[in-house]
Amino acid sequence: MIPILYESNETSFTSNGLGRLRDCISCKVTEERNEIYECDFEYPVSGSHFDDIQLGRIIAVEHDDSSNVQPFDIVSYTRPINGIVSFHCQHISYRQSKLTTAGTNINSLADAFTMLKSSAPSNPFTYYTDKDSTGYLGAADGIPKSVRSMLGGIEGSILDAYGGEYEWDKFTVNLWSARGEVKDITVRYGVNLTDYNEEVDYSETYTAVAPYWTGEGWAGQDIIVTAPMVDSGVTPYDGRTACVPLDLSDKFETQPSAAQLTSMAQSILSSTQPHLPAQTLNISFVRLSDTEEFSQFASLMECKLCDIIRVVFPQYSMSGRFKIVKTVYDVLQEHFDEMELGTLSTSLSEALGIKR
Repeated sequence: MIPILYESNETSFTSNGLGRLRDCISCKVTEERNEIYECDFEYPVSGSHFDDIQLGRIIAVEHDDSSNVQPFDIVSYTRPINGIVSFHCQHISYRQSKLTTAGTNINSLADAFTMLKSSAPSNPFTYYTDKDSTGYLGAADGIPKSVRSMLGGIEGSILDAYGGEYEWDKFTVNLWSARGEVKDITVRYGVNLTDYNEEVDYSETYTAVAPYWTGEGWAGQDIIVTAPMVDSGVTPYDGRTACVPLDLSDKFETQPSAAQLTSMAQSILSSTQPHLPAQTLNISFVRLSDTEEFSQFASLMECKLCDIIRVVFPQYSMSGRFKIVKTVYDVLQEHFDEMELGTLSTSLSEALGIKR
């Protein structure tokens, strides 16, 4: 599509705004699972509407095959000698970093969203989830924080406390149990796999934890609660039990018992499976839906961020399902340039698309 330029106060994104940037040289959107969502484009100083492209204004573009236009704030630019200016933009959801909120005694996702809406200045975003989650929100400690950091990125954030996958849709923030779908799509060596690089790292694995909690007592004194070592019961690769400390201070609002610490540690060990080596899989592949031969089956072969697809590489006896965790979409050419598959390092259940 041809990017559309809007004023900074636009909210509907249904018109041609200040105009279409028809002389755009390149325009790409990069999105990572629960992380960055940004756009970069190049425009010549001689191009139509160049003088209208100003910091703070919005560029609206498609970010995947859905034709769903998303707005990005123009936040910086670089002007080299050749007259081709590079602009960097952030999804409008980044505006939540300039909204400040604070709260205490937050024990559910619903209450957390209510706290976000009470920000200063007034919060124009709406929040939706398909999760009915409860639990203590550690980041809500009464100290003012940005709304965006409360969503994720700091210890004890909403993402830490309740899990899930974010989908940013204009002024709506969706927190899904699982954003993507399991697709009947296979990336196979000799068919549509064009590059493969796998890195496996065993150095940070462990099989047991020593849980503890720190807090303040009624008289202001420091309190430390510890529990005996909690073993996952999994036999490690090298046969040695590896135990690391596990701080659970952000999991309990009030002083927990040793038994509660043990129960929480067992839950974390079972869901994150830290005994598995970190496995990073970077591949490049041709989406068959983008080829003429398979174009009639395009609707059956599309894949997007957070979808689960199968990778088969017989040379390494590798076959498994992995989550798409990063995409780079070429707005002008209307196709994905890159897709990166997730790693097993943080959570095997997430990499396989298993809901908690």
